[in-house]
Formats: sequence, C-alpha cells, structure tokens
Amino acid sequence: MTSPEEEPITAEDAEDLSEDEDEEKIRQKLPPILTYDELDRFILAIDDLEDVLMCRLMLFGGLRVAEAAALRVKDISLEQRAVFVNMGKGNKDRWVPLDIGTLSAAHCYAVAADLKPDDRIFNYSKRTLQRHVSSIFKKAEITGDKAHCHTLRHTCATWQLDKGIPLEIVKNNLGHTDIATTQIYLHLNIRQRSRIYTDCSRFGI
Repeated sequence: MTSPEEEPITAEDAEDLSEDEDEEKIRQKLPPILTYDELDRFILAIDDLEDVLMCRLMLFGGLRVAEAAALRVKDISLEQRAVFVNMGKGNKDRWVPLDIGTLSAAHCYAVAADLKPDDRIFNYSKRTLQRHVSSIFKKAEITGDKAHCHTLRHTCATWQLDKGIPLEIVKNNLGHTDIATTQIYLHLNIRQRSRIYTDCSRFGI
C-alpha cells in the first residue's frame, strides 16, 4: 500500500500547486503602499512648501521621481485639470489628470517664484528630490521598503483602482507600456479589500 508521502501527484494536485506558486509570485511582486496612518505621518513630516508640492505630484498624480523633477511650468494645465509629462519613461508623452488642489498649488508656486513657462518647477535634480523624500520618510518614522519615492506612485495607483477607475485608464495615467504591470496593483487592491472585509465581518457587518 502506498503511504501518503509516496502518493503520486495527480493532474488536479499539480494544478493546485501551480496556482499556489502563481499566488506566491504575485505576493512577492506586490509593491509597498502607505496606510492612511503612515500617510498622515508622512504629510505632517513635510516642513517645506516645495516638498509639499513635489510629494503631491507623486502621490496624487502617480508621477515617477524623474518626471516630477523635470516638470515645467507650461506642463501645468488648469484648463485640462492635468499635467503634461514630456518624454516620460520609454520616451512617451502623456497627460496625467490631477486634483485641482495640487494644480492650483503648482500654479501659485510658479507665479510666486516668478517662473517662466519653460522653467522647471523644482530647482533641484532627481537625486536631490529623492534625498528630500527619504528625509521626510525618516522624520515620519517610516522605514524599510516603504521609505522610497516610488511608494508614493504605488499608493496612487492602488487608490485609483480602489475608487473604481478602469484598469486601462490607470495604465494610461501611470504611463505603463504593458497592462500586466498595472494588474499587479489590482491584485494588491483585491487583497486589501479582502482584509478589510474580513476585519469588518468578523462579528457581522
């Protein structure tokens, strides 16, 4: 008689194992995002108006750090309610919708600083911008994988899906070439919703 340890793996078992491996791969790929508590701490740790604007562009617009650093005054469009990303990753241009608060702040900042249309909004490089964000994370006592500029972009992507924005639109907003990249955030969104549902339904909803 074959012992349980020696029983051959059936096609059904193999399919289950394959699904488990796929789930594990997805879990490993899931990007870090900020919780609401961490977001509060992060924003409260900012003590410079330029840094506030910079972080809002990445957090609410999902801009990459290089895209935020290269943003020019003429790229801000109050009429379109968006910012124009010129030659983003993959040398692709795109319009990124943005909340009116961030757009107004960017416009007012440019006027106050007497910047010309072709001037860059931020007077520092991508590397300096990264250092500023790292300093804010440190003040907010957020460490590990989350303490990175890209965490703001990851958080933005997840929020957009959570608000019901279609996957294809989120893909375009973020400037992804392959929708499979955007789908990673969908898996994260589903996992978050499941965890929240479990917490809420523990004693009944």
